[in-house]
Amino acid sequence: MNDQPDAGGDFLVTHHVSPKDGEDACLRDGAQYRQSLRDGRRVIMGGDVVEDVTSHPGLKAGIDTFATLFDAQFEPESREVTTSIDPGTGRRIATGWLVPRRREDLARHDAQIRFTTHRTLGVFGRPPDYGPVKAIGFLAFRHLIEKDEPEAMEKIEHFLDVGSSHNLISADVIIDVQANRKLTGAEMPGRLRVVEERPDTLVVHGAKAGNTMMPQGNIGTISMPPPARDVPEDCMLWAAVPANLQGLTLVCREPVTSGRETRDDHPITAAGEEIDCLALYDHVEISRDYVFSYRNRNIASIYTTLGRFAFWKIICRLSHRAELFAATAQMIVNALGTDHVPAVRAMVADVIHYAKLIRACVLASVEQAAPTPSGVLIPEASLVTAGRLYAIEQYPKIMQVLRDLSGQGLISRVPESTWARSDVGAMLDEFLPGHDLNARDKNRLFNLVWDLTCSGHGLRTALFEALNATPAPALREDLYRIHDNPEARAVVREIAGLE
Repeated sequence: MNDQPDAGGDFLVTHHVSPKDGEDACLRDGAQYRQSLRDGRRVIMGGDVVEDVTSHPGLKAGIDTFATLFDAQFEPESREVTTSIDPGTGRRIATGWLVPRRREDLARHDAQIRFTTHRTLGVFGRPPDYGPVKAIGFLAFRHLIEKDEPEAMEKIEHFLDVGSSHNLISADVIIDVQANRKLTGAEMPGRLRVVEERPDTLVVHGAKAGNTMMPQGNIGTISMPPPARDVPEDCMLWAAVPANLQGLTLVCREPVTSGRETRDDHPITAAGEEIDCLALYDHVEISRDYVFSYRNRNIASIYTTLGRFAFWKIICRLSHRAELFAATAQMIVNALGTDHVPAVRAMVADVIHYAKLIRACVLASVEQAAPTPSGVLIPEASLVTAGRLYAIEQYPKIMQVLRDLSGQGLISRVPESTWARSDVGAMLDEFLPGHDLNARDKNRLFNLVWDLTCSGHGLRTALFEALNATPAPALREDLYRIHDNPEARAVVREIAGLE
């Protein structure tokens, strides 16, 4: 394992990277991002300790894809989308770290998410532009935090400054590990908790599940999941941590990509994946400078409120994915020449309907966005929640529609290496042409649909979407709780003649 480099004097900056000069001082390119991951972190995959995550076949392709997103900050055609000028400091920062205070700022975030989604087909749910959402959520609802923990706000503002000035990529560290639900909260052995309080640090012991892309990122933000029963106060912790903390072990799940896929045969999976992992904390010290809340039951109860900006970014990505699903459906029927069949047109219309309704929720939520007392503009929560609920409930149906439209195209795919054979390639070209695509391009289109709807990578993404957007029952409960329209109730009362 690499020796841990100089942390630059800050607990959170896990690797010192020489900044760019001048206007680009707060930005990193792909090479600097890769170098920042060689920081002595302890990652285990397949029973082995990963010496260098940037070269491991289960992690490398995803890291390379993330690296292209960092490089995009310096590409003329994408620089104005991927970066923004921070009005408070005048610095050029990654757009993900821009605190939204105007509708124009939300539009910049939406455009950034669209760019990332088009680069990756949206299968990376934790791209670099997602990472700052927790910090921005803390800032947006500071009035709910500082009444109980006023010292937290200085820490949160410092966190935002460090994250934006070092262009860090962050993971969510939220989910409690599965355990025997018949136990009380205090009895659950794996739940992450503070086991020792020291003047400058808190010592934590236990585990967190999920932690999507933390092995490929720089930092994580520990927070409480939606309130569970009997949660002890020593488990009520909101903090930021680097991925290479001493005593922290990241145990990766089995990868769903091999690192050997080719773009021709697997255009989505060849770009790699963001890995999920168990984070095991063995008496790990967390600097109090990055402990935003501890032993605060009131803060532990407002998870969904603090996450409203994060939830909006999730639905933005889902909306841009849905538009790509609709385009894929149209390309399938054009390739097969089946657009004259009424049932086929109805199926494509279902996918278009899905995309337009999610997008409508995004646009309406921005139109009705309102500033918090901290001056941060947050999209309207009930519209975001309704859109997320619709998106995840319909997602399995949309995947099946794409499969049904494709028919035998998904099981008659031919590897590029086979197509290259002189004894069969010409026959494949002759026998398998489509309506508006030649045989080989039609095969490539169905390779993409396979990756999206049938591959292990596609099924993992479907599972991620269902859990990442919050399970449907929880979304219904949240929608019931936050929806309020007193004007409509007054109209109903008047029409009904109620006093």
